[in-house]
Amino acid sequence: MNEKHKSRIEEEIQVLVAELLIRRAKDPRVAHVSITRVDAAKDYSTAKILYNVVGGAADASEVQKGLVSCSGYLRRQIGRRLHLHVTPELIFQYDVSLDRAMKIEELIERIHREDEERTDGGGEGDTAGE
Repeated sequence: MNEKHKSRIEEEIQVLVAELLIRRAKDPRVAHVSITRVDAAKDYSTAKILYNVVGGAADASEVQKGLVSCSGYLRRQIGRRLHLHVTPELIFQYDVSLDRAMKIEELIERIHREDEERTDGGGEGDTAGE
């Protein structure tokens, strides 16, 4: 039951932070931030918020500064809306898992293209000689 409660709180924090960043945050540095996961401590004293940047074009250090800048506001809103005994300190961390997944996908696509080129190239070379 405790783990289910923790998971529910993490999900509520994730949804709330994402909504606040989209609708209420005035800092343009956080305009394209996507919240990918929240990991809260068992006592809810801290919540590590993993994020990525939609489009990936923004400077990561500027986005991090923007998130830290609005963390007080986000924390107050979490405290008001979720009514927790302890409002967690928010720790923002860039989520590299999506970047890794994209790189792996690109490598797989490149391997498939190279295999197709070898197969197509080898077949054409045999017919051209006839």
